Amino acid sequence: MANNVTATINSNTSSGPKTVSVSLPSATSSNRLRSLNDVNATSLQDGALLQYDASTDKFTTRNELQTTTGTLKFNGGNF
Repeated sequence: MANNVTATINSNTSSGPKTVSVSLPSATSSNRLRSLNDVNATSLQDGALLQYDASTDKFTTRNELQTTTGTLKFNGGNF
């Protein structure tokens, strides 16, 4: 995917830029999470989570967490 971030720098003084503005690309179908090849979002519903499915080698949207081992461990990290 091409990087479409642009910046405009207006330098009117010798001390450096006076104004800096950055434009970000808007969300289009080509830069959305569900358009990635390793994401299956065909059953996208409000409140859905992403869960990795090793059998398909994709992240899948789900409203219920599923496991084949019977054990679910959550580690949200340190904040």
